[in-house]
Amino acid sequence: MILPIETNVLPQKKGVYVVGGSIRDLLCGRTPIDYDLAVTYAPDRFARSLASRTGGHVVEFGKHGHTILRVVTGDYYFDIMPLNGVSIEDDLHRRDFTINAMALEVSSGNLIDPAGGRQDLAAKNIRMVDRNVFRNDPVRLIRAYRMAATFDFAIDKDTQAAISQDADLIRKSAAERIREELFKILKSAGSHTQLTHMAQSGLLFRLFPELLQLKNCRQGDNQPANLYGQTLAAYGHLEKLLYSRDLALPEPADRLMADIDTARAVLLKWAVLLQNIGQPSVRTEAAGETPHCNGHAAHSATMARRICQKLRFSRRQSDTIEFIIRHHLEPFFLFNTRQNKAPVDRAFIQLFMRCGDRTPDILLHALAGFWGRKAQEDPSKKGFFEFVTEGIDCYYSTLRPRASTPPPLNGNDLIKDFGLKPSAAFKQILNAIEEEHLARKNLTRQQALELVEILLNREQT
Repeated sequence: MILPIETNVLPQKKGVYVVGGSIRDLLCGRTPIDYDLAVTYAPDRFARSLASRTGGHVVEFGKHGHTILRVVTGDYYFDIMPLNGVSIEDDLHRRDFTINAMALEVSSGNLIDPAGGRQDLAAKNIRMVDRNVFRNDPVRLIRAYRMAATFDFAIDKDTQAAISQDADLIRKSAAERIREELFKILKSAGSHTQLTHMAQSGLLFRLFPELLQLKNCRQGDNQPANLYGQTLAAYGHLEKLLYSRDLALPEPADRLMADIDTARAVLLKWAVLLQNIGQPSVRTEAAGETPHCNGHAAHSATMARRICQKLRFSRRQSDTIEFIIRHHLEPFFLFNTRQNKAPVDRAFIQLFMRCGDRTPDILLHALAGFWGRKAQEDPSKKGFFEFVTEGIDCYYSTLRPRASTPPPLNGNDLIKDFGLKPSAAFKQILNAIEEEHLARKNLTRQQALELVEILLNREQT
């Protein structure tokens, strides 16, 4: 086996092995830029020598007793660790999955594969190295699904059974490590499949018991049997909207898809996954009647934020997820207004004033949710899709461009020209000016002044 790096970079001496994901990626035909190295002698001495040979520098990270030395060069970086065990085979047998338990001896070029990783790689199989892998490090329970999502592999039956048996152990893992694995799963275009498999093993409900409660919330006619099914269906529809090439989107929605990067897509997925978790707490249901869940959006948003905090999300990530969930029902209200033939243009403007640059995300979230709770043949699905497309078009063609310029009057003008003082009414007038600024192509200062006069006269009467 030949490494795709210059032969003089790594010393051709015994006791140096390229291990783990580096070998897996090379056998998959990928060219890694990072290499994991296991050495049988002093890692610090080896790292300094490698840095000298490559013109790189050494960075040390990790916890005491588990230090990794990274040599950073212009083209690659190398993570150097001491051999974990008495031999390379012993080291590999302590790893998580067979496709990660292979090594290349640098001096001979021989592949060392004691667990059959190469065969599993060819079969697209995720298989644990031995029965204790999850007990030794429970975060591997999630990692199995992350790797299945990343490589589009299947988890073998014995490994699935072990995950089901050991699922409770995930509570022992650090929140930050759980978060990192989950984010990597959600970055995948096939994360819906993996979440479904995680639910089947019980792991998803160990991580988020709030989702399990949704199974007890029955739904109405022509909808998934329970709220959990509706949530997963909405998640699957969001993934189709984000990634499916077979789904022909009109130009405004297509433009939004181009704007959504991976990080933004992941936060949208979190918002869909957690959007209904507050419903069981506020749900009221009389015999033979449709269930009511008044205030569930706000309650779900609050609960979602607690989950984000527990898993150590960044404040920006938590804010975004909470905000989308808190406002996710508003497009449905607007759509019902349209269905009742009432004017909706101003409502789109008011939605934008409340939600700003998150408006298209909330519309897309609502579309996935609407499709998730409706039967395949429901005629309203087409109408809601057109409605959301109209809202996205309004955002890009009208609202965002007009919002890039300030209204012709501001708070200082109200104080100076009308002698007003900051108050609730003061804020209402500013909002009215902003709304008119967004509604009209070129709102002049004189028109804004006339609007203020009308509002003040209305308040006095």
